Amino acid sequence: MKKISLFFTFFLIYSCAHNHLTKSIGKFTGQQITLSSDWDAVWKGRDTVLTTFLDAPIKLVVWYDSLGCLSCEAGKMDAWNDIVSDADSLATWFRIIFLFTPKKDGLQKAFIASRSDKLNYPIFIDQHATFLKQNPQFPKNRLLHSFLLDKNNKVVLVGNPLHNPGLWALYKRTIQMMIDNNGVLLEK
Repeated sequence: MKKISLFFTFFLIYSCAHNHLTKSIGKFTGQQITLSSDWDAVWKGRDTVLTTFLDAPIKLVVWYDSLGCLSCEAGKMDAWNDIVSDADSLATWFRIIFLFTPKKDGLQKAFIASRSDKLNYPIFIDQHATFLKQNPQFPKNRLLHSFLLDKNNKVVLVGNPLHNPGLWALYKRTIQMMIDNNGVLLEK
């Protein structure tokens, strides 16, 4: 009897969490996101200027907030190399925006971590937390901190494709549909 009640409790908790996540994704999809030119662009630990990088019509934003271990995340950036290779083939249409928002006392660690030569792609460091100031509607759930934007910076797809090949395949199909439709996803 205890096993049945334990299973039932687990099932209820899982169902509630899944429903909450589904609602959060539905609420977040379609939201317009503001991207800032105030962020520092860093490529292999060196400041760089990327004047048109944020202007790509289609963007995958991967945001690492100050609550996590930014140096840990930066140390694992090489895991993105396969996805970055795919992104490079769509360079005029598509960019990945790796955005780190460190705490003030973690800023130096973020810059040091960005020196990794494992990822041949720029990252952005949001020193003044402008991302959250400009997007107060942004969800707190970390599962929603990776998302695809159309040319109007509206959220089209949500989820981190890094360790989910099926989700990355969905991202690529969606990106191709958006390219075919001048940077937007047409409603069916």
